[in-house]
Amino acid sequence: MRPTVTEQLDGLRRILAETIAPEVTSPYPAEILGGVIGALDALQANWHNIPAFLLWDIEATAGVLDTAKPLLDAGLVAEIAAARAASDLTDLAALESRQLRMRELLVKAMPAIIADPGKADAYPQMIALFRERADRFPFSMAARPPAKKA
Repeated sequence: MRPTVTEQLDGLRRILAETIAPEVTSPYPAEILGGVIGALDALQANWHNIPAFLLWDIEATAGVLDTAKPLLDAGLVAEIAAARAASDLTDLAALESRQLRMRELLVKAMPAIIADPGKADAYPQMIALFRERADRFPFSMAARPPAKKA
């Protein structure tokens, strides 16, 4: 089907960069617009990597939570088990929801993980997850300045 998602995102970015940006003369709005254009550019180039990233993040977060189970109360362990249910791999919204839920559970588990960093190896695994997550994130939201008027 045309236009594809990639083509639509590129078209939106081009409209902003080539039509709107040259007309924006105030520095602050131009800076904000540059950030939006940069974000659309990054999204257009990398949106197809998001499902794989979400799946990786869900599993990596679940791995930390599994390691932390000896530190957690039974109620939180039950919440983790319920959240591990499979998602439809073709449903991006379901993947996002599941990833957010796993991250919420990690936040709930953090006090127990941090309270005893040497027990169950969950603390170093959690820190490694945060570092790897930042490295693996599919795109950067770094701003790109808008096109200058000729």
